[in-house]
Amino acid sequence: MIKIKVNQCAIDVENNCDVFQLLEKIESPKEGIAVAINNKIVSKPQWSSQTFNDNDSILIIQATQGG
Repeated sequence: MIKIKVNQCAIDVENNCDVFQLLEKIESPKEGIAVAINNKIVSKPQWSSQTFNDNDSILIIQATQGG
């Protein structure tokens, strides 16, 4: 297990956890969001191969409509 921060909240994940697995764990929608790891955007095609390191900081932003 490793510790990461997701939107400022510390959580434990498995060593090989990828972005898709994290989104399932935290019950986040997979559409209309952007994911950044340590302030670097991760493109959606990389979500299944991008894993985390101990103490990574993940930011998940959901698109909203406004005007």
